[in-house]
Amino acid sequence: MHDYVPDYIVRLKGDAPKYLILETKDYDPLEDVKRAAAERWVAAVNADGTYGTWKYALAHKPTEVIQIIGEAARGTD
Repeated sequence: MHDYVPDYIVRLKGDAPKYLILETKDYDPLEDVKRAAAERWVAAVNADGTYGTWKYALAHKPTEVIQIIGEAARGTD
């Protein structure tokens, strides 16, 4: 079994704590498995409500990162 550590955890500015788990990948044969695991974790931690609001995003190109972070910060993703 492989340990999964995300590429980045971004703390977003706002009144309440908001975080973005940001993965950057070109090609990864386990992409779907990792995405599903991250999305399950995000759903669980958000359901708990104790640790702020979390989101998950995947960027396939470096040029997507700024847009993904901006959308997450605005809540428009």
